Amino acid sequence: MKKLSAFAACALAALLLAGCSERTYTGILTAPGDGATRSFTMRGRDGTAYSVKVTEDVPVVAWPEGTEPGDLYSGNWPALRLSVKGRASLFGEPVSLTAGSVQIDAARQPEGLTLADGTSLSVWQASFDREYCAPDGTVLLEEQLGSEAADALENAAGLSQEAKENILAFYEAQGILYDLPAQLERAWAAYSEADEGFELYTLGQEVNLCAENGSTLWLVTTVTLPLGGRVVTEEPLCAAFDKATGEALTAEELFTCTGETLAAALLDAAGITDEPRRGEMLAAFGENRVVFRGEALEVFYPEGAVPSEETALILGLDYTDEVKALLQPRALPQRAT
Repeated sequence: MKKLSAFAACALAALLLAGCSERTYTGILTAPGDGATRSFTMRGRDGTAYSVKVTEDVPVVAWPEGTEPGDLYSGNWPALRLSVKGRASLFGEPVSLTAGSVQIDAARQPEGLTLADGTSLSVWQASFDREYCAPDGTVLLEEQLGSEAADALENAAGLSQEAKENILAFYEAQGILYDLPAQLERAWAAYSEADEGFELYTLGQEVNLCAENGSTLWLVTTVTLPLGGRVVTEEPLCAAFDKATGEALTAEELFTCTGETLAAALLDAAGITDEPRRGEMLAAFGENRVVFRGEALEVFYPEGAVPSEETALILGLDYTDEVKALLQPRALPQRAT
């Protein structure tokens, strides 16, 4: 009997030790905590309620734009998604959790969105994306917040403040190139029809520096669109700017010929001769789909633009003499000279 009691005592001690080990707990804060006592109650994903104590020396990090550590107690947001690293008691309701660190991972926006059928979606702002959630909390669509033109210009050399302002004005006017409401309707329809295994939709837009030389700067806007679930397509649009003024350059300032003549010359350089493919590519060509990169010129065709192709199509062209002949002197990227 004594041996059994000793065994039971060891097992209990091990259980208590496991309960007190430090780990990360995730959950939702739906009501502001008590700033005076530096404590709050968090509801875990499994429904467990945690009473969290945050001492003054515990780091609190707020990742989403517009949030700050004090939002644990301010009530500025309808709800916060948290990750708390710490030690929890084994028993009790709520479970006591002593925090070693706290992260605000996402904040629910005060206003949601309403679909065409009246369904209300909640919107959560995280650090690098925005989530649109169904009434049951399922994430329908993740809108990725990629780099913007201002971020891209940090890597560009030789730009005056006036040039930067003009380029930023161009991208402000360009705006968002995807239809968010339409994509949300698609995601909701797919979720409503799926018995199980629904995969969230993903879309986004970002601007990056793709090439430059002493007088010209090229930026590419990449739009990410969902094809279904997490399967996406990326569509680039390229714009060129005068480094001295920041003014956008026209096709005539970049190419020695434009329109169908340019398209035909590029397809000749790529060796595209078969029909009906060549004719379809000529009809679908656009100068802004020519992406200038330091190592090659790319000609992009979105999915569906070339009917004989099942997917999007990219032609990569080295800067051969044949290709260089199609470019104005200022339109040759630095690494291609």
